[in-house]
Amino acid sequence: MRHMTRVRHQFESCVRMAFMTAIVVGISAAAEAQQPSVERGKYLVGITGCHDCHSPKVKGMTPDMTRALSGRPSTTALPSATTTEVHASLDFTAFVGPWGQTVASNLTPDEATGLGKRYSEATFIAAMRTGKKPNGTMIQPPMPNEVYQNMTDDDLKSIFAYLRTIKPIRNAVFAGLPPPGAKPAAGAK
Repeated sequence: MRHMTRVRHQFESCVRMAFMTAIVVGISAAAEAQQPSVERGKYLVGITGCHDCHSPKVKGMTPDMTRALSGRPSTTALPSATTTEVHASLDFTAFVGPWGQTVASNLTPDEATGLGKRYSEATFIAAMRTGKKPNGTMIQPPMPNEVYQNMTDDDLKSIFAYLRTIKPIRNAVFAGLPPPGAKPAAGAK
């Protein structure tokens, strides 16, 4: 009988140990899954279409990965003006519509022309949540703000972490453009 009691206690101890191990492993896995990661950020940038507008193109709509996420090149002209439709440049980095003109921002960590020092993780998340840049200007169409407003903080932190790791590219996206709302020069169409 004593032998059966000892076996029963050993069995119960093993069950308790297995249960506790499962809890610890489950908690660790859940915590790990919620940590921001560069790999997850890269994945999210890929599936949410950031390259569609923020990367210049090499052929058709193929992103030029040597200039990945660097925004509108200065060689890309604004599309024709319109107040009733949306017009896009051939490389899909500049747009004109009823809201005015928009050019794709430089998302690289370049300090002068990209996210650089203008964005911290907190200001990046705030911009994605509110649709406002740190300088107070609204993020304009065709940026799908609603997609980013519904992401978790950890997803946005992962995107920001990934953007900090890509090659910094000096590219002033507004170079050669008239300021928004400027009247065309005399004789220009």
